[in-house]
Amino acid sequence: MISVIVPVYNSEAYIDDLFRSLLGQTYKNFEVIAIDDASTDNSLSILQKWEEKYPKKIHVYHNTSNMGVGATRNKGLLLAQGEYISFLDSDDFIHPQMFQDMYLGATFYDFPDIVCSGLVFVKESAFYHNYFNSYRRSGTLINPLGHDLELISESPSCGNKLFKREFLGDDTFLVDTMWEDYAFSYAHLFSAKSILLFHNPDYYYRKHDDKGISASGLRPNKKLMDAFLVADDIKSVTDNRGKYNNFKDDILLLQVLVILYRIREVLDWKIDNALKREIAYHLYHLAKIKYTSIYQLDQDLLSMRIDFQTVGFIKEFPSLNLDENTTKQHLDEMILSLKR
Repeated sequence: MISVIVPVYNSEAYIDDLFRSLLGQTYKNFEVIAIDDASTDNSLSILQKWEEKYPKKIHVYHNTSNMGVGATRNKGLLLAQGEYISFLDSDDFIHPQMFQDMYLGATFYDFPDIVCSGLVFVKESAFYHNYFNSYRRSGTLINPLGHDLELISESPSCGNKLFKREFLGDDTFLVDTMWEDYAFSYAHLFSAKSILLFHNPDYYYRKHDDKGISASGLRPNKKLMDAFLVADDIKSVTDNRGKYNNFKDDILLLQVLVILYRIREVLDWKIDNALKREIAYHLYHLAKIKYTSIYQLDQDLLSMRIDFQTVGFIKEFPSLNLDENTTKQHLDEMILSLKR
């Protein structure tokens, strides 16, 4: 059985799309744990209508205060009964054969630790049903050792993955932290003993033009320093599982990349140019102190994951003669000065 954990916050416009895609699955042996995270719109009442219609399959819970995605998913993990765990975002939707292919593939390959499928970026659900008749590919079982490129190339989203419950053990998501998917996905991909990879267009990740996380890139983000919590968590989890030394270079790449993605965002912010350049300089300087320089990374892998404009901009950065604590202090002061 699969346990599908869905944190919900102010998603009234999209919940029906997700639940129609869930109830339309050709594989039926799954439970849905939908947790409303103190929404201020009609999300909870919509969830409750689905629960009333499918009481044996859909279980709705409600947080009395907003806990955030990580803490809400952790609550779902405590409630989950399935052999595999799926984490879906409330504004996305999935292919009708996604669970069937992934779970039956898992049984055929003796229950690998993680099963991954493909991800498609969409805007509205109505225009993507043509993908539903697309060619279905067979899965490929890999051992992470020797397959670094496949893992580095995998999406950081948790939505297109099934995680074996036994494999996860007591591991949880970072709480009150942005980009928690990035840490959770990559830490477990590099800690797994076996991974089944599909490349079917199964998970439809909705990109919003005017709202949501995907639209926040032009606005100053005071949670910017969370990127370092994410980077550190990848090392912590893989180290605890005895896998860090096997993949040290790959993990260093991922750690630096999550900071480079934030630098890319900062450079797009609609703020004073001098201030955003200073923030970008200090972000990279701190990443270099804590992890490594971009010049020490595999340049081919780096160029696959970050745009040339960002890399070119970093190569022009002035050298900062600051220690780690001073750099953090300067970053905290600059971020605190930002206005949303």
